[in-house]
This record gives sequence, structure tokens and C-alpha cells, in this order.
Amino acid sequence: MSLRTEIEQAMGLKFPEQGGEPVIRFEESMEVPRAAENVMRGFYRDPGKVQGAFNRLLAETGSFLDVLLPRRSRLREWTEQLPERPLEAESFLRTSSEQLAKKEQRMLQAEKDLLQNLKENALQDLFPVELKAFGVCSVRESSVKIFLKPLSQLAEILELNPEKLRFVVRIHFLFLLLLVSGADLDGKTYIRGEEEPMLDALAGAYAFKYLGSQAPEYAHCYKQWFQAWGGTTPSALSLAGESTEKLRAAMVFWRRQDLSWETCWRIVGELEGLRPVSKFIRSEDF
Repeated sequence: MSLRTEIEQAMGLKFPEQGGEPVIRFEESMEVPRAAENVMRGFYRDPGKVQGAFNRLLAETGSFLDVLLPRRSRLREWTEQLPERPLEAESFLRTSSEQLAKKEQRMLQAEKDLLQNLKENALQDLFPVELKAFGVCSVRESSVKIFLKPLSQLAEILELNPEKLRFVVRIHFLFLLLLVSGADLDGKTYIRGEEEPMLDALAGAYAFKYLGSQAPEYAHCYKQWFQAWGGTTPSALSLAGESTEKLRAAMVFWRRQDLSWETCWRIVGELEGLRPVSKFIRSEDF
């Protein structure tokens, strides 16, 4: 069974077709969209400034060692054989000590500045990232463009397998594309606005459910990515096996009506004897 068929069966919808073939186009692009600029900088808001601070500390440490190492070598010699001229030894020790004190002060200041730079570039400055930093979905063309460079950078930052991350992101956008362009069993299609905020929430709910049946690392990978862009899923979805048809009924109803998801879920819940729930939770609550 192909991945497309699995996705269609999981949601109970069909991708649009032309000449008997599904209209789906996935493009993997090497471009870096504007929304991904922070991701590409990684942990650092201003990597050039941090790099400069490391270079300065390196230079000051080297300058300190230029005085310390010859002094250490001379001291080793004098432990084996006393200096011939005590006054020259005294002058050397005094001069090198003064030089070390000045250079140590400069080195410690450079270290302090570097630590401040690292603190200002903490990880929390990076998240959440906009979803469009990783991919965009075109409803009119039934296509998805995934940006590989930001995904690879995020995989490095979060210490995830890049191939698995690319796979789970593909799953999310397949569900999203099917949700907005697929047809129900009676042939009716999605009629709501393209920018509905609930689109990614529902796509995420189905992706979580689908990936839960795969290897654990796929679900972990998806959860990390989902949280990275601040994704949320509706708590009304228990996603247990027994709720699959109720979820699908609410989803189809929502796609066709100009009503909020909470209202659609409440109506279906009343019909099915479900207790309506309307608040939202984060993905880690699943």
C-alpha cells in the first residue's frame, strides 16, 4: 500500500484526480525562505558577534601564553640549576609577573564578554518558528513545497535524524493537503477559507494518530518538530480507536460549514452522545 493510500484511508478522503491519477505534487527545495532565517542561524541571534568574541578570547589567551610558557620554561631550568645572576632572575620574575597580570586581566574580560554573548543567544530565542519556514501548501495546485535546509538545521539543533524528520514533515503536509483539497465519499470538497487556523491543528491530530502506529522514533521526531513551530491540537480529539468515526464526522461537518470547530464538535458530540470539549492543549498532553 502506498503512503498516499494510507493517508487517504486514515482520513477517509480522496485526493483530487486527473485521468484517474491523484493530483499531488511534492517539491523538495534547497531555498531558504525568509521565515527560516532564525533557524539557519541556529542557536545564535548574531553568530558573527559570537564568533568575534571567541576570536578575541583566543587571541588574549595566546598573548597570555606567550609570556607564561617562556616563564615556565625558565623556572624549570632554575629548578635544576640556579641562575648565574640573581639580580637578572629577580628582574625577569618581576617583569614577567607584571606582564602576566595585565594579560590575564584582558583575557578574563574577553571571557566575560564571550559568556555574555552566549547568554544573549540562548535557545529560547529561537522558538517558536513559523511553520512556513519548513514548508508551504498550495491548495489551488494541490502541491507542497518542503524546504530541506531549514529542516536539516533544525534536525541538528534538536539532535534528530534528518531523514526521519523529513518523513514526518511530509506526513503532516500530506494530511494538510488532503484536508483542504480532498473529496469526501459523496464527492463534496472543502469550502472554507484557505488560511483557517484549525487546518494545521486537524492535520496535526491525524498525523499524531498515524505516526503512533509507526516506529516510536517517528512519533518522537514529529512531536519535537510540532512543538518547534508552536503547533496545537484540539483536546476534543481523544484519538482513541473508538473515536475515529466521530472525529471524521466532525471533520467533514467542519469542512462544509461556516462554523467553529468547537461548535461542530459539540453538535456531533450531541448526536453521538459525546461530552463536548472545546479548549485547546499542547501536543505533549497527548
